[in-house]
Amino acid sequence: SKNFIYLSGTPFRALSTGEFLEEQIFSWTYSDEQSAKASWDPAKGKNPYAALPEMVMMTYKVPDSISMGITDEYDEFNLGEFFSVKDGRFAHQHEISTWLDLLHDSGYKNVSDPTMETPPLPFADDYLKNYLRHTMWFLPSIEACDCLEEMLKADKFFSKYKIVNCSGKHCGDGNAARIPVDEAMDGDAEDNQTITLSCGKLTTGVTIKPWTGIFMLRPLKSPETYFQAGFRVQSPWTAKDAEGNTRILKKSCYIFDFAPN
Repeated sequence: SKNFIYLSGTPFRALSTGEFLEEQIFSWTYSDEQSAKASWDPAKGKNPYAALPEMVMMTYKVPDSISMGITDEYDEFNLGEFFSVKDGRFAHQHEISTWLDLLHDSGYKNVSDPTMETPPLPFADDYLKNYLRHTMWFLPSIEACDCLEEMLKADKFFSKYKIVNCSGKHCGDGNAARIPVDEAMDGDAEDNQTITLSCGKLTTGVTIKPWTGIFMLRPLKSPETYFQAGFRVQSPWTAKDAEGNTRILKKSCYIFDFAPN
């Protein structure tokens, strides 16, 4: 062949290293897609972008009472250290337990800066709590997934969610890793609630439509990895009503980042 087309959903490295000339590059990004959705002319017929959710990113500063001393070499709060495991349990078990309580604490204020507007916490705000029926939590390690699974199942609030641990050898690879997630949703994702834990599986090449939010709970230096994982939740989720019309079940999706640095 004389001509080749290179396709990538996250071409950061290829673009930054000058692998292609400007005239060789065509990009169609999330921003282009959402602009096309908003500006679609109904006279042209059905909007092909209507079911593609708007992405909302919410960032949080973990309170000093929880994060004190859990830092990296730059003295920034470090999620890898926060979820570190020692002798089969979290090294910061108490702090993680307090953080889990924080996630559904409707009275939380940004104590480090009371004047700063604090975004609603994912399970404290009534709208978000009802909307986030199915979420993915992206953790640093298999051990962290195992420990958090145990804590969530024992937690009074989170025990009402089906907890799916998709890490380690007990869970298949690739598309096979989604089987326990589908089984937990039990064929009716509109009526039940799940939390999927992963440290890598299901973050690329797999689409699980009912996911409406992802929790970034690990330090990530690669933008490719961050956005590959983040955009798992931006897939359309629709259903047919009794008359055969399409219902859009996911108009928005969320990234919750607890270490925006």
